[in-house]
Amino acid sequence: MFPMAIAISDMEKKARNCLKKGEKKLSALIALGIASFESGQVKQAVENYRKALAINENSPEANAGLGISYARLGDLKLAVEFLEKALKLSPGCGMLANWLADAFFDQGDLDRAVEFYSQAIRLNAMDSNAHNDMADVFRIRGDFKKALELYEKTIQIDPLDTNAMLERAQCLIQLQQDEQAFAALDQLILGFPSSRDCSTALVIKGTLNMRAGRHAEALANFKQALDFFPFNRSVLFHAAISAVRVNRMDEAEAFLKRILEMTPDDRRALALMKRVKAI
Repeated sequence: MFPMAIAISDMEKKARNCLKKGEKKLSALIALGIASFESGQVKQAVENYRKALAINENSPEANAGLGISYARLGDLKLAVEFLEKALKLSPGCGMLANWLADAFFDQGDLDRAVEFYSQAIRLNAMDSNAHNDMADVFRIRGDFKKALELYEKTIQIDPLDTNAMLERAQCLIQLQQDEQAFAALDQLILGFPSSRDCSTALVIKGTLNMRAGRHAEALANFKQALDFFPFNRSVLFHAAISAVRVNRMDEAEAFLKRILEMTPDDRRALALMKRVKAI
């Protein structure tokens, strides 16, 4: 973060010096837009990009910057408008196609999202983000086979993409390929044990083991997941159920107590605690 902060500060300083001298105004305003956006001052970024467009309305960089700024602000209609213009001005830029696809995705226009994710991939076959994001579209639509294909391509391009690994496993579960799903989850859990996606993978694996009647394995999965989610009531409750199934009542009671400390009127936890104390 620190070197980036220096770079942004230096960029802003040089841009302001150019404006004072009346030199390279368009480039200076675009640079100020980038600096503002990167420092979280998105409304200021919009103002800078608007000033840049007043100098040259056909600046691809200013239109693109304005588009992603409006996207960050949640104004997706304007985001699409300016990103579409930027892409028309720079039709060979795969990143712009990807950003435009993201804006359509956020609007809920999945057909247009696929159109522009496809364009991004045609322009850059190694764009793992475009593959992953288009996979999300097909997963949402329920086309798990196509989504699986795209997640696998994402991982091929970027072997460190833990989100794609997790979603690949989810697709395999939906396709009722549990054995392959377990292997995919283990690849994530063992390969990236400190990642947040690993924690979610542990919960999913625990749920699968629970469904298959492997309650000891499920309990181990949920307990490991609790290292990441110590206050997640759902994980605590499933850990308690698994503990009951393997007759580890002290552990079940401990999990339920943690739930009831947070939510004393949790009906499921109260009912299960009553059963545990009666055994």
